[in-house]
Amino acid sequence: MMKPTLRYQLVFEGAWPMAVTFLETPRRVAAGNQLGQIFVWDLPDSPSEEPAGGKANKKREAPNVAPSRRLDGHTNAISRLAFDREHQRLVSASFDHSIRVWSLDGEPAGQAEAVLDGDPRKEEAKKTRKDDALNQPGVNVSTFLAKKILEEHPDWVHSLALSRDGQRAVSGDASANVIVWDLEAGKPLAKWKGHAWNWIVATAFAPNGESVLVSEFRYKRDDFDIPCAGFKLWGVDGTEKLDILKTQFPKLNPNDNSYGGGQVWRGWTKDGLVAVAFSPDGKLIAAGQGGETETGKVHLLDAETGKFVRDVSGHQYGITDVAFFSDGQRLATAGRDTCIRIIQVEDGKELAVMGTPRGGQFKDWISSISISADEKWIAGADISGHVAIWQIAE
Repeated sequence: MMKPTLRYQLVFEGAWPMAVTFLETPRRVAAGNQLGQIFVWDLPDSPSEEPAGGKANKKREAPNVAPSRRLDGHTNAISRLAFDREHQRLVSASFDHSIRVWSLDGEPAGQAEAVLDGDPRKEEAKKTRKDDALNQPGVNVSTFLAKKILEEHPDWVHSLALSRDGQRAVSGDASANVIVWDLEAGKPLAKWKGHAWNWIVATAFAPNGESVLVSEFRYKRDDFDIPCAGFKLWGVDGTEKLDILKTQFPKLNPNDNSYGGGQVWRGWTKDGLVAVAFSPDGKLIAAGQGGETETGKVHLLDAETGKFVRDVSGHQYGITDVAFFSDGQRLATAGRDTCIRIIQVEDGKELAVMGTPRGGQFKDWISSISISADEKWIAGADISGHVAIWQIAE
């Protein structure tokens, strides 16, 4: 059994943190929130002994570090962040309909003051009945602008994934549009649509870069008008290769949106398989049941045939994110139960649990996770207002 240690809780309050990723080293991490703000933190080699937020916030259990940079430009929620190690660039997707590509090596556009500890400031102001806490200076950060802005999506961009070589990205939006991008040129290579009523909520590149996995979230109109939550493997040119849901249910009619038709597939997908990943060798697919459900499981599937292999993990109220380790033998999962789990792929054995449940599916959850390149750290974006950094190996 692994024994992870919570090393940092990076305060990020005022709007839910929704996306997180490690950058070029395990000492640098980026996170984005519902307002479209993206900050970058440079972590010291050794945490201080001061709990995050100090005495004003007793919910924090590990030290805080102030961010060093802010990436400006997005005007709505950050849905996904992905780092391209090959070209040392960060890619972000947002509900402002855009995808942005960032370089962190150049000169900053300027300097700014940022407030990330809004909750304890408000608590102190309420307690003292004075605005002194609200008027305290914030954190000084360098500001950066995006190098490229990709604006072909007409709706909220929910999903984003990069190819292993960093040359391409695949994204999906709330109007069921899927786009494969040439990141260097900043132009689409292919476009296609899923079911018009569904949101594209999860995408992933196969390790060989020739296929992309696309998963939809059902937008439920009512019990007698439920479109099938598509789950398919596509060629990067938009050619359908495999209907994975059809593999699970051979008699499924994807166009049957009746109540009875919905009962065929909805127990397997729940509200949608909102988190997907390929194993490093490309042989397995992990797909997490999301939405507001009882206990969300992760389906492991044969990537070539789409056939079910086994269920692993389990998060009360639903899965939010999944990520394989490089050995393909371990899988990290996150969910609405505010926990991160590390699972042994071969038999589903739970190797570690980080965090504890905190009050229900509408209160808190871990929205996104990232594993560092050296696989000694895991970061989780926690909507309670911080980014948790766990050390999982020496």
